Amino acid sequence: MPTKTLNTLIKLHKQRVDVLRREMVALEDERQQLQDFATKLRNEHENEMRLMAQDAQMANFFASYSAGVKNKLKRIAEEVKRLDNAIEAKLELIREEFGEQKRYEIANEHAKERITKEEKHHVQQRFDEVAVQQYLKKE
Repeated sequence: MPTKTLNTLIKLHKQRVDVLRREMVALEDERQQLQDFATKLRNEHENEMRLMAQDAQMANFFASYSAGVKNKLKRIAEEVKRLDNAIEAKLELIREEFGEQKRYEIANEHAKERITKEEKHHVQQRFDEVAVQQYLKKE
C-alpha cells in the first residue's frame, strides 16, 4: 500500500481516536458530576438528620424527605452504572481504533523502509553500471 494512502488512514484513525477520547471525557465528567451531587445529597441528608434529632416536629416531615433522598441516590447510582458501562464501551472502541492506527503506522514504516532499500539498491546499481562502463572504457 502506498505511503500516501497509509498516511491518510493513519490521520483518519487518529481523528477517530481523538473524537472517542473527547466523548469518553464527557462521559467521565458527567459521571463525576453525578457522584458530586450524590455526595452533596448525602451530606444534606445527614444535616437534616441532626436537625430532626433537635426538633421533634421535623420528624413528621423527615420520613418523606428521607425516602425522596434515598430514591434520588438510587437513580443516581443506576445512572453512574450506566455511565460506567458506556465509558467501558467507549474505552474498548478507543483500543480498537488505536490498534488499527498502530497497524497502519507499522505498515507505513515498513513501506518507507522498503522504498528506502529499493532506492539504495537502484543507486548502487547505477554506480555499478557507471563503474563497469568506466572500466570498459579504460581497457
